[in-house]
Amino acid sequence: MNKRVLTLTLLSSAMFTITVLSSPFSSGRIAYAENNTASTTQAQTASEQPVEKTADSANTTAYSQSAVTTEATEAIQQLTAEEQAAKEREEARLALQKDPNHIHNFKWVAKMNESESAEGTTNYMCVECGKIWYYRPIDPYYAFVGDVAHRIETAPEGAMVDVKTSLFISFNEEVMEALKERPDVSVCVSFLDQQYKGNRMCFIIPAGEDTISLLDENGYAGFMFLGGKYGLTLQEAMILPEATETEEKIAE
Repeated sequence: MNKRVLTLTLLSSAMFTITVLSSPFSSGRIAYAENNTASTTQAQTASEQPVEKTADSANTTAYSQSAVTTEATEAIQQLTAEEQAAKEREEARLALQKDPNHIHNFKWVAKMNESESAEGTTNYMCVECGKIWYYRPIDPYYAFVGDVAHRIETAPEGAMVDVKTSLFISFNEEVMEALKERPDVSVCVSFLDQQYKGNRMCFIIPAGEDTISLLDENGYAGFMFLGGKYGLTLQEAMILPEATETEEKIAE
């Protein structure tokens, strides 16, 4: 009896061992561990990729900022001495507007309209911060010469002031007085001859000239007269309309 019980016990233990070894749960644990290891590897790879993208993005951003800085530097380098001085005055003006201790220095300053033929204004303004106390409209010509005189007065040392007009053909005493006060400044004038209807011509008034003596009895100096003295140069010839067949026959 005891032998039979022992035999049955041994057989039961053997069957249990075989069942456990052949059970899918054992391999399932191993598969889960492998899957878990693979997931961990993928997670590490995924976590590394954003770092690389972030570095690329930072490099791209740095390159873009460098390009913008380069473009801004080139733009500044392309400014004329007069334009750069005007830019610096504007920055100083904006800074003074925020200064509560600033004392205004008012002066009449002419300002042209965008259209040369339209009235301009003369502004009683602080030349340092730009605050306008009073203004009134003025004739287009006086806005033109007043603007030129102001540009000469505020030009940087040794600068050349470029004046281009399609409507006016003379300077007055105000411009010549400004040149007298700034003997280091020269002026390049571009205008239309034939009473502002013809070719575009130009001339340069050198620095240090006795410009007051160039005024006529009425206090003006015409551009053709000034060009004759300082060397008139053709910039652009007037384009004439094509002749019609009738005009050609008449010419024959």
